[in-house]
Amino acid sequence: MDKIKTVFILVLMLITSAVFAQKKDSVKVHLNHYTFTLGLGWTHYIDNLEYGDENIRKDFGGVSLKFFWEPEYRLSLGLETGYYKLFKIKNQITTDVSVEVDRVVVPLLLLVRMRIVDNVYLGAGMGLAVITNKAFGGNGEKKIVTKTWSLSNYEFSGSYIYPLLKHLHIGGEVKVFNFGSMNDWMYSIQATCAVRL
Repeated sequence: MDKIKTVFILVLMLITSAVFAQKKDSVKVHLNHYTFTLGLGWTHYIDNLEYGDENIRKDFGGVSLKFFWEPEYRLSLGLETGYYKLFKIKNQITTDVSVEVDRVVVPLLLLVRMRIVDNVYLGAGMGLAVITNKAFGGNGEKKIVTKTWSLSNYEFSGSYIYPLLKHLHIGGEVKVFNFGSMNDWMYSIQATCAVRL
């Protein structure tokens, strides 16, 4: 009788373990992603001064580079840098002497981005910017270069990102920058290409 009970308990344990055993999932799911984004497009500079000069140019091409950490939630954290020319002035002072002045900015920003609905994102960033002023001119075509740091800068952005392939996303972005040291604004419309790992 004890042997029958022991065999019955062993068979019952084997059946129970076979029924509740689960196969190991062969699909590997990544909950965190990393994205590198390149943006190219048009920028326009809005200054806080009235230069009153028809020779000033405020529309240029700009480039941005972004890195995002995208966890499984709607929020993503990232870093951004880029290269933007803000303005360029060229004046002919005399028949022999001309002056050319331009300003370039390289932002270094911390970003927060949130997915609102599928493929639509809103973002904000804050951080530093390196501002380079260059002046050329005079009889000897002298060049003067100055660099300053702007410590209180921020941006707001809206973007549409479409997953073209599994690791390749394309889209567009509109963003507005404020540079604290100059109290000036710049906005940009860019086409973006992102590689997601």
